[in-house]
Amino acid sequence: HSPCVNIRPNYFQEMSMTAPINLQRHVLIERAVLVLAQRGESSVTLWTSIATALGTIIGDQGFASLLVRCMHELVPRHPWLAEAQHAGTGALTHLSTLLASRDIEESEHASAALLHIFADTLILLVGELVTNRILLSAWKTLAVEDVPEPSK
Repeated sequence: HSPCVNIRPNYFQEMSMTAPINLQRHVLIERAVLVLAQRGESSVTLWTSIATALGTIIGDQGFASLLVRCMHELVPRHPWLAEAQHAGTGALTHLSTLLASRDIEESEHASAALLHIFADTLILLVGELVTNRILLSAWKTLAVEDVPEPSK
């Protein structure tokens, strides 16, 4: 399987008549994590794709700093993420190790929550349109049309 996730190019357009863009993005994240879990793959592949897509915009150091900041926000709900807060440029590798050490359900939940925080923070830095384009381009090899709606 490819390490990237692809969302149909018109995915946001299809949802635009039924849901606000932030809800669409959150559904996109939940579906992407779910698809990877159903394939037996780690959500780290999503993070790797995002890191690659953002590398050209904010650099590896910028991505690592943003990831560490977002993990810090999630520590109250997932204290085990505290270990990765001081990982510096190795934040993604450390996150991968931490996610692999948790059970699947906890790992998926934490990764999706972290992706939500990350996307929301990225919006503050580069805007909603650019963030959504980054997410779509980063996840370009996994079709999600057959994935069930995420549970509420």
